[in-house]
Amino acid sequence: MPLVGDLTDLALVDIIQINCVGRNTARLTVHYPIGDGVFYFADGEVVDARLGNLVGVEAVYKALEYDQGAFRIDTGIPAPTRTIFEPWANIIMEGLRLLDEARAGRGEEAGGATPTPTAVTPTRTPTTTSGAARVVNIYQVLVNDLTKVKGIDMALAVSRDGTVQAASKVKSAERLGMMVALLIHLGRLISVPSRVGALSRMTISVGPKKVMVFDLENYLALIEFSAAVRFETMSPHIDRIFRKMQARINGATDGVSTGLLGGTGALTPPGPYAGPLTM
Repeated sequence: MPLVGDLTDLALVDIIQINCVGRNTARLTVHYPIGDGVFYFADGEVVDARLGNLVGVEAVYKALEYDQGAFRIDTGIPAPTRTIFEPWANIIMEGLRLLDEARAGRGEEAGGATPTPTAVTPTRTPTTTSGAARVVNIYQVLVNDLTKVKGIDMALAVSRDGTVQAASKVKSAERLGMMVALLIHLGRLISVPSRVGALSRMTISVGPKKVMVFDLENYLALIEFSAAVRFETMSPHIDRIFRKMQARINGATDGVSTGLLGGTGALTPPGPYAGPLTM
């Protein structure tokens, strides 16, 4: 099943890194203003690229100049031929170096313009206190609880299509949410037993930090913590928080109405992923 999105949400560099680190075989098609670009991955390497009349690494270097364009990823499709033999990390570094030189020549700041994050409407439920209604974002409660656990530096909750439901201490929540959804879609998670049900998780080391992604059926959660912190010391607290969250979703928490904002009835959380990610 293909995954589709836009480069304004996830840059080409990020897409390449995720597919290569995950050792994927896939075809990436990007609709650029100058025409379609096609890139092939094989066992975690970029093996073929075409953009206009450009072929191989030159096509990748040119593609890195663009930060807009709809993309589509089809997994499991092999490259018809191989035109690239360099390691993907070298290609990225050289491409970004060339891009910085070109921008410096035009008097632009390195990195270019940063897209303005899109406002996200979180899932909320109303509760009553002394007869007065107040709005509660159950996902914000979740991330607040997670960041109270000793050792956790930041937390994020997203629906399965990458829409950010709540974030705490996250600088670029929308972009990070899209990356989380892409990781889930590519199926790189490892299933582990848990009292909250079919819990899956993935850990990524980023310098002195670790990022852990949880697939919790109705939503996805992400935490960041120091690499020096042992996850086993936080696990009981995290497990308890996830079980409390599931109780909120099921409407089992005392004093919490399961009606949606402006209405009544059962709370409908983001459902399991059932189609391509369309931005």
